[in-house]
Amino acid sequence: MKYKWRSVAVNIVIVLLFGGILARLYMIQVSSTRSFQIVDEQVDLIAMAQTSQKKEVVIQSGRGSILDRNGKPFVGGSDWHLLVFPQSEKQWRLRADQFRKISEIINVPYWEFRQQLLHLKSPVILSGLNGEEITLSPLERKTIEALRVPGVMVVQSDQRMTLNQLAEQVIGQVARSPLLLKKWYFDKIKNKEWHSESLIGISGLEQAFEPFLHGEEEQLLIYTATRGGKPLNGVQMTRKNTVRAEEDPPRILVTTLDKEIQQKVEKILREEEVEEGAVVVQEIRSGDILAMGSMPKGTSAKRELNPWKNRAVMEATPGSIFKTVVAVAALEQGLVNEDTVFHCDGKLDHYHLSDAKPGGHGKITFAEAYAKSCNVVMGTVAKTLGPEKLETYARRFGLNQKVIWDGKVFHDSSFVQLPEEQTGLIFAKKTDKKDGGVLVQTGIGQRDVRMTPVQAANMVTSLFHQGKTPEPRLVEEIQDVQGRTVFRFPRQVIEGAKPLRSNTIRSMKKFMQKVVESGTATQARQAKWKLAGKTGTAQIGQKGDSYNKWMIGFGPVNQPRYSIAVVLNRVSDADDPRAIKIFEKVMNELAVLEKTKKEK
Repeated sequence: MKYKWRSVAVNIVIVLLFGGILARLYMIQVSSTRSFQIVDEQVDLIAMAQTSQKKEVVIQSGRGSILDRNGKPFVGGSDWHLLVFPQSEKQWRLRADQFRKISEIINVPYWEFRQQLLHLKSPVILSGLNGEEITLSPLERKTIEALRVPGVMVVQSDQRMTLNQLAEQVIGQVARSPLLLKKWYFDKIKNKEWHSESLIGISGLEQAFEPFLHGEEEQLLIYTATRGGKPLNGVQMTRKNTVRAEEDPPRILVTTLDKEIQQKVEKILREEEVEEGAVVVQEIRSGDILAMGSMPKGTSAKRELNPWKNRAVMEATPGSIFKTVVAVAALEQGLVNEDTVFHCDGKLDHYHLSDAKPGGHGKITFAEAYAKSCNVVMGTVAKTLGPEKLETYARRFGLNQKVIWDGKVFHDSSFVQLPEEQTGLIFAKKTDKKDGGVLVQTGIGQRDVRMTPVQAANMVTSLFHQGKTPEPRLVEEIQDVQGRTVFRFPRQVIEGAKPLRSNTIRSMKKFMQKVVESGTATQARQAKWKLAGKTGTAQIGQKGDSYNKWMIGFGPVNQPRYSIAVVLNRVSDADDPRAIKIFEKVMNELAVLEKTKKEK
């Protein structure tokens, strides 16, 4: 009897507890949804759910504009653009006719337009296939709005949330990060000059020039997403304007980039299906960067590759383009001249070094050894030069250091135009630099040697500055909102720059011409201009089964105006011809652009 009553009592307690839980759930979910108390603190549950599931699109960031050298905006302005949300197959089929009309209006092929919208992860401002800006006229705007397609809107945007934005890795990314703001600009937040929730540049020029670009007036589109983060088209979308007091309005950046050349470069990288790599175009006369293309970008990236990393300023094993340093050092030191004769039997057994040509080149002059990229000759010369001379001449060319402009800007004595630029390397700290095997491998651009595409292009450019290596600029000047110059970045050369002998420079130009005429880049002989350059194939990876393919050079030969560096990272084919092909195609585009400008 005693156990029976105990059992009844336990059951009653369980029923009461369960009833209490149900009652509490009723209070939370039905009766008191908007006012659930947790530890004496009122929390709106619906607001909590909406907050966690609502996201934003920045239509106008309030930040300063970033322009190309001709005043054309990369970001900034207030033109009308197309804002699109991700679409499902079902949504597309329901409104296929409307989407077709929109694709015709914006001049994007229907199936390309379809692929873009079906693969979106979040709302974006749409750009053209080659990153070109899509601006809408008043009539186009009215026509699209009249179609009333959910998830398609016409907005005035400064393009900072544009899909596949032109030069996006150079321009950089903005984000909302109170933690970074407090970490990088603590005094601005402490003194309430900036709001802790305002946008901040987290890469590229947006990050480097944050003190000048920062803005506080934002226009946002707030939208609702599912628990999985998928945007809901047309569901509870609201606009939000944030206006805060600004004592110092944002400035305008005028870059050295040429928007038209940048667009051509990125188009060529896509045409050649480059998964990872970069192209740098530099103006020889000024040393300024005209274009800096990097792949992957935007939605083209494989999962393991970060599309926001700028491969143009990232170091990679250079292979034979480093033989340019070896050749200059040997000529300057009087070890060789153009006609010095060597014998190549295809290998240096003692150092396990072999040449790309089976059996070797036989009797060969130094000029021919450079043009045909003879590993045996260049490795032997590097060993004779020794580590100190190799490092010295590498640094004179701007290697093993950052080269993009840095210096005093107002109160900042060490301002850097692009902080993420890497330094490259000649010898690692623990490497025995005097070891013969190390030296011959270094001489052919292997072992520890690392170089960035910007350094590679700049190395070529320095030959036309008497060997005094310039510091390339990415930004020419900072302007106020009226377009008046408030700071101009002066042209400058790297610290410790020294001129090379005129005979050395003359020989190097001839060597590079010979590479295209009869050496390793003969396929570039059909270009619109006569070109000169140097190829490179670096064997990389633990198994040595992948390669960096390089092509650097200048053109046109008779009046050199441009230097270009191309790198394809981690390709599987040692004979991949695309680096030379891209070099030629970019030069051809420059030739066409120049001809078109002359005819106008």
